Amino acid sequence: MATLTSIRERQKVVLWAFLIIFLLSLSIGGLVGGANIIDQIFGSNLTGNAVGAVNSDRITFEELSQAISLQTEQSREQYGELNDQLIDVAETQAWDNLVNVILLNAEIGERRLAATGDEIFYVLENYPPPFLQQNEVFQTEGEFDPNLYYQALNNPTGSEWAPVEAYLANLLPGEKMSNLIRAIAYTSEEEVKSAWYDRNTEATVDYIYTATNKINTDDLVISDAGLRSIYRRNRNNYYRDETRILEYVYWAKSPTAEDSAEVEETAKQLVERARSGEDFERLALDYSEDPGSGPSGGDLGWFGEGQMVAPFEKAAFNAVVGDIVGPVETQFGFHVIKVEERREDDDGPKVKARHILLKIDISPGTQSSLRSQANIFSFDAVDSSFQVAASSRGLTSLTSPPLTATDKYLPPPLGMLRSAVRFAFNSEEVGLISGVLENERVYVVARLAEIRPDGVAPMEEVRDDLERLLRQETAEEQVALIMANIHQQLADSAEWEAVADSFPEAVYTNGVSAKLNSSFAGLGRSPILSGVLRTIDPGQTSEVITLERGAAIVKLINRQEPDWEQYASTRETEHQRLLNRRLNAIWNLWLTDLKAQADIIDNRHLFF
Repeated sequence: MATLTSIRERQKVVLWAFLIIFLLSLSIGGLVGGANIIDQIFGSNLTGNAVGAVNSDRITFEELSQAISLQTEQSREQYGELNDQLIDVAETQAWDNLVNVILLNAEIGERRLAATGDEIFYVLENYPPPFLQQNEVFQTEGEFDPNLYYQALNNPTGSEWAPVEAYLANLLPGEKMSNLIRAIAYTSEEEVKSAWYDRNTEATVDYIYTATNKINTDDLVISDAGLRSIYRRNRNNYYRDETRILEYVYWAKSPTAEDSAEVEETAKQLVERARSGEDFERLALDYSEDPGSGPSGGDLGWFGEGQMVAPFEKAAFNAVVGDIVGPVETQFGFHVIKVEERREDDDGPKVKARHILLKIDISPGTQSSLRSQANIFSFDAVDSSFQVAASSRGLTSLTSPPLTATDKYLPPPLGMLRSAVRFAFNSEEVGLISGVLENERVYVVARLAEIRPDGVAPMEEVRDDLERLLRQETAEEQVALIMANIHQQLADSAEWEAVADSFPEAVYTNGVSAKLNSSFAGLGRSPILSGVLRTIDPGQTSEVITLERGAAIVKLINRQEPDWEQYASTRETEHQRLLNRRLNAIWNLWLTDLKAQADIIDNRHLFF
């Protein structure tokens, strides 16, 4: 049975995105009481507010929140501490996964790919899932015991197999769908040979190259007529949704000198306590905010010169064994240091020490004071004017870029501030002033400064981008003209370097080697380039080749053909590599097409 055989194959590398989506749906739904997990997520009896919808299937706030939590936890395991951008990526991925699950589930239903009872039993009988093999109920002396397993499988005492059946009932349709995609991804023997040839054939070339960024367009006369022409040609690229612009002031949530002094005073007290005989390790366990050494009593182990920040290192290496030194201030906070041992190694002196780190954070009192300042400013800005209130306090009023309803970020140092964007789009008229908005970095008060309706942006608004396009087009035209002249001169001369030297923008390079499917130094990787090098003979010169950032003329010096006797032993690996690449391409195109045909409503910006 192809569907079941592919389970083992897919444990290696095939359509990971597809499988992750289905595993996500299983994780969200849970495996409780044999419930149908897809129905749990997308059943018709959904409650709560709808964050969005895919065709007739709604996505609730609760479902998306749970998906975001799962995705965020996966990201945290991969990257550690998450910044605003990584959190945003995780939230977007969670949304995309839910949309994909709904689309795929609809396709499975339409194509009638539901798993039958016979198929489920066949898998249980012939391919026991790993989580069952690892269950101690089916093990003897720590090893999976098929006899115990088959006895339980063939003699159920109740509904104990229902959760497992539900798991496979949701997994197997995905496997069937994946097999349908695999059937499309045909690769011929000639394609495999061609890919293997490019991977194993090395070419050495000389070339003359002109990059578009070497063309000086500073003196280019840009006329309104020229801009209007390029604007008309690119008009569709400048369609925009409704945007809104905010004027705002902010108060950074930064510790004050008083906050720093308070932390320093606590550090001084710890120095005295340690010097008076209190156990340093116990103090570190109780007070240190260093996540690395704190749980181990502040133990830093042995370290040499250059391994610690300068103030810390200076204090530690100037101390004698047994000294308690500090407070020492670094960019991390205040440190109390105990030097436990010293030694001399071949590579220099070493110190073994413990420390207590106290971070300098903004205090609750400072936060309360800043929030109070922001509140008073908000009231005054309503009573007088935003500019007057800002000017009277010495605050700098800033202006946001045009914001769309789905934006989340304001310029640094503000970062993610959805509440500001919501205020902008919930306000019905220009001039309205917000209350105090905040994130972990700042307090903000904003004023709606401008509303720009949707439609094609006027030419003056995108003038800078039009000028950039015009300069780019001019540079490309100049590159084409230069390379055409070089090609003509090369026909009459064998002196490549001399010809290149007569064109200030051109560069001559010789003896560059790379595999045909790889990047050539100075030229990059290009299927057009590799195709040319595959077809011309050593000693021959190419026509002008247009590359991503310029154009080149190439002379093939040598092409080291591969040993075709090795093809048979590596053919299957090359075939699998090509097949996987094609599978992923087909998968992405198919999913993109499903999304294009679906009626997808995305109201995340109203909730998150």
